[in-house]
This record gives sequence, C-alpha cells and structure tokens, in this order.
Amino acid sequence: MVNTLSEAAASADPPEEEGRDAPLSIFLVGMPGAGKTTIGRHLARLLSNEFVDLDHELERRCGVRVPVIFDLEGEAGFRQRESSVLEECTRRRGIVLATGGGAVLSPDNRRLLHERGLVVYLRARVADLYARTRHDRNRPLLQTADPMAALQGLHAVRDPLYREVAHLTVDTGRVSVPHLVNRIVPMLRTYAREPELLCRK
Repeated sequence: MVNTLSEAAASADPPEEEGRDAPLSIFLVGMPGAGKTTIGRHLARLLSNEFVDLDHELERRCGVRVPVIFDLEGEAGFRQRESSVLEECTRRRGIVLATGGGAVLSPDNRRLLHERGLVVYLRARVADLYARTRHDRNRPLLQTADPMAALQGLHAVRDPLYREVAHLTVDTGRVSVPHLVNRIVPMLRTYAREPELLCRK
C-alpha cells in the first residue's frame, strides 16, 4: 500500500519546488472534534508516513498551548502564526497532516492545501462534535456559555470552505476509528492510481 501510494503520486504534478519522485501528502480538514488527530495518527501508522498535528507543531514552536496564544495575541495573531506553520508543513512530502479547524478560513491556506496534497474533509454532525468536545478546555472558540451554538455558528461558516478545498469527503458519524480508516484507504488508493484526479477537483 505504501509503495503504491508513493510511486503513483510521483507521476502527479508536484509543487514547483518539489521533485517528481516525492510521495503524496494527505491533509485532513474538519471541525473541532471531527477526529483529525486520532484518524490522522492511525492513517500515518498504516501508511508508514510521518504524522504532523498543526496545532501541536504551533504549540511546540511557541512554547505555550493554543488557548494561551489566543489570550495573548487574539484570534488574528493565532491565525497569522497558524498560516506560517501551515505554509512550512505543507511543503513536506509524504506526511499525514491534521490541520486546525479554522485553518481553511484563509484563502491562501486553502490554496496551499489543495495544491500541495490530497485534502480529506472529515465531516461530522454538530451534535456529534458537541459530544466529543464539550469537556475539552483546549478549544478557545468553544469556551462560551453556549458551546453548541458556537459550534453551529462555526459549522455554518466553515463547512462550505471544507467542501471547497477537499478532494475527498468522509462522514465520520459514530463509527470506530479503524472502520473509518478502512473506508478512507481505498479512496487514497484511487487517487494514488489516478493522480490526475487531483487536478480535476
């Protein structure tokens, strides 16, 4: 599977700065709680690829957690840092990258994601997102009196952007992570066999 994915990707049109033998990168997008980090780790392990979590990479570089960045610099400052790290990470080939939920808000970020790898939108219902995130204190935009309403508002804005940037969309629902990964891998194989599909979407 790994060799097939990498070898087929070599025939796709890579970014100008990359060689034609570079393996395909997979970029996961979706709402907070969609499962990008968990599913990304499983996919990377199965494909023998490096896994990168954009928020964790940003925290590593800044030395503080995401909520602290929001407190000190506001959302605008956070987004600027996020875009800088995303630009660097998307240059790396053969990785599985879990993006932050709001990374798609920037048109430049959407362009880089779409041009530099295969984008998978992990779609979930707001009710399921709420169930997964209601006890998570590391999500600044959900620390409100009504996190369900906050999620609904974020989803209304971001869902069209996820669909715009994605090459593939996978509904996560309430199925297990192994089941989801087993659904995603055949889709990746299709793009690996026919990399020209990336140019059509």
